[in-house]
Amino acid sequence: MDVPIALSVAGREELARRGARDLSDLVGAVPGLSIAGFTGGNASNLVSIRGVAGQVLPIGSGQPVAIYLDGVYLSRPDAAFFGLDDVERIEVLRGPQGALYGRNATAGAINIITRTPGAELQGGGEIRLGNLEAVSARGSVGGPLSARLSAGLSGSYLRHDGAIRNTVTGDRLNGRDARTVRGQLRYRSADRRFEAVLSGDLTRDRATPVFKNGYASSGAFVGIGEADVFASDAASQARTARRTANDGLALTLTHRLLEALELVSITGWRDLDSTVAYDADASAAPSLLTGATNHSATFSQEVRGVFTGRRVRITAGASVFTERARYGLSTGAPAAPPSFTHLVDRSELTAWAAFGQFEADLSDRLTLVTGLRHDHERRDFTIDYRRAPVPGRLLSGRVWDSVLIPSIGLTYRAGADLLVYAKASRGYQPPGFNFAPGASATAANIFRRETLWAYEAGVKAGLADRRVAFDAAAFVYDYSDIQIRSTIGLGLTRVDNAASARLAGVEASLAARLSHGFSLRARGAYLHARYRTFCQAISAGDPQGADPPCGPGRADRSGNRLNLAPRWSGGLGLEYARTLPAGRLSASLSYEVSSSVFYVGAANEPQLSGRAWRMLGGEAGFQVESGPEVFVYGRNLTDEGFLSFAARVAPASAFLVINDPRTYGAGIRYRF
Repeated sequence: MDVPIALSVAGREELARRGARDLSDLVGAVPGLSIAGFTGGNASNLVSIRGVAGQVLPIGSGQPVAIYLDGVYLSRPDAAFFGLDDVERIEVLRGPQGALYGRNATAGAINIITRTPGAELQGGGEIRLGNLEAVSARGSVGGPLSARLSAGLSGSYLRHDGAIRNTVTGDRLNGRDARTVRGQLRYRSADRRFEAVLSGDLTRDRATPVFKNGYASSGAFVGIGEADVFASDAASQARTARRTANDGLALTLTHRLLEALELVSITGWRDLDSTVAYDADASAAPSLLTGATNHSATFSQEVRGVFTGRRVRITAGASVFTERARYGLSTGAPAAPPSFTHLVDRSELTAWAAFGQFEADLSDRLTLVTGLRHDHERRDFTIDYRRAPVPGRLLSGRVWDSVLIPSIGLTYRAGADLLVYAKASRGYQPPGFNFAPGASATAANIFRRETLWAYEAGVKAGLADRRVAFDAAAFVYDYSDIQIRSTIGLGLTRVDNAASARLAGVEASLAARLSHGFSLRARGAYLHARYRTFCQAISAGDPQGADPPCGPGRADRSGNRLNLAPRWSGGLGLEYARTLPAGRLSASLSYEVSSSVFYVGAANEPQLSGRAWRMLGGEAGFQVESGPEVFVYGRNLTDEGFLSFAARVAPASAFLVINDPRTYGAGIRYRF
């Protein structure tokens, strides 16, 4: 209510009601958030906020949505898809971010904040059993070790069979087996002015990914078939796997130097290994197995100070971020395991930034908010095709950039429970390099920065004695020099600063505590996100489609919609809770909708879009007084089926990913 930012928060209770396994389960609960179901094929799951999605680039590029775990930046989106055990809340900030903390973000930021152990013993656990032979369990315990030292330990386990049957072998594919363990050690001084938190986490995730293959026939794709069947030869199935190892260590120091001044230091180390191999021909013939491996090792150091005065508040800080990354690609028959040497990319990134935000109360009701960030990045890279089936050369290069990123806004408190704000801010995506220019390439494909100017106005209100909370925001984005990836042939890409776009939208959410134990949540978003100018070269992955020509061999994409930008999205949730003599009865029901989206490419091909969907889910449970709670749950109860990712890879074929089917089951949880 007091923060002039478009912000959504999913707390522990809401995450539990949704049965949230990882970040992807927030789709539908947060206005403007979309996530493509790319099954971790290249460690760069597309995450979009307000239609700003970035590109499917496994290396050599930044991400428009910055994701943090307890303040530590996660350089690859897949590093955020771990078990959400012992999570206190997840914050989703919409719009450009960077003046307050962390890395710069064009589209927004997602903060995953875990529960910190305190002076009281707390903990709990949950077990779920469901269809598809699903078993999930999570638990945590935390409390004092001494007067000044406390510790916490949590973990989660998830396993389920696949929902897609291999018509050749009869086996189930698309299953998953994932484990996460997290520990924290917290020290607080006697005067509580100094605090140190050491945390570590480890995730091991294994799955059998399915990229269904559609084939073009008379302009339409066939071969998609039923959502729950797939053809793969036995040799390819034996090699099919996705393995992710995701580890991290962080040290957070907080010192209240003065009553009005707090200093914070966050040091983080992260290591991500993601490897995938899949049947690329999607047939009973053992002809083409494709594999990719992605490794990222990062170090981050951030220091910031927060001064809180009577009429002035200042946040100032600096950060350093380094990443050593490697990407490998392999294609061939499944007789031998993938070697990941046909294409080998290496990248070394060093980035530093200084940032600050200044807030001054111009009157008792009006506040000026200004921010500024200075970003400097340097990336050295190599692209090695020397061991490709048709050997190429070793390409190398360097990209660097330095930029100032400003923001300014006004906040007006019209009443104790009414806040109005307006602001303008700049978004920025750094330059990079194209990871797969082709073995015949004689020079690296480097692309420039992209920029975005965001203009936003919003209102936040507490009504009916704060039994009703309402917020709404309207925004306009001017998006220029957009980095666009094009597929120019099988395994060949090109990235250009080729387009400009205009995005505009309205978002609103409402939460109300009704009478007789009922409460209501509603949210909705309208988004207009279209290219303003874009004359694209026609290629294997970007056909002319229905767009008019704008030159020889080029198609005019002006007016086409951006990727992962649904025109309409929203949801409605109803909750009920009642205390009975023997315990507490609770129930929740959610209905979430989204209009159609496009995934990769700018041709807006209808046959490769994710159609509009409606999701019905819920949970009902009974908690024994001072005891455990038993519950039943269901997600996608109407069994909606649609493409959750689609990408053309050649004139006559495309990779397709199907969404999760209906899931349901029962469980028991207990907290103390």
